[in-house]
Amino acid sequence: MLMGADVVSQIDARLEQLGRPLADDDIEPFTRVLYESYRARPAADVSRALRRVQEIGWAVGAAFDEVDLLLSPTLAQPTPPLGTLDTADPASVYRHASVYSAFTSFCNLTGMPAMSVPFFGPDREGLPLGVQFAGPLGGEGTLLALAAQLERAAA
Repeated sequence: MLMGADVVSQIDARLEQLGRPLADDDIEPFTRVLYESYRARPAADVSRALRRVQEIGWAVGAAFDEVDLLLSPTLAQPTPPLGTLDTADPASVYRHASVYSAFTSFCNLTGMPAMSVPFFGPDREGLPLGVQFAGPLGGEGTLLALAAQLERAAA
């Protein structure tokens, strides 16, 4: 809901700057589906989604009372073959995207800082692997310090 509402807001703001309506080739088909789906949603849906994201943020944020960072895979499934998440095929994106974004979506929605870094070595298919480090709100400095340490260790 929140990502869809933001898509509508961003596109409408750009169209206002341009002083024209949305043209057929302005956005990808998947973005068009999001735009059309969410532009008619009631404000109460956005309000409920904001409240739910806040609750999720509180629950996840409580973990940082005991740990400095959360470590997870970046993707919940192995790296998809090229074309699996084809934005020209909205049904494909709907079918697959949430499977891959299971570990990253809570940061995207709550605003908690996170970084995805390459894991050392590819998977069995030769495709890249990544791990995500997530920190508490305001924890960007810890993530940047870790990134510097990882760079030094990899050199």
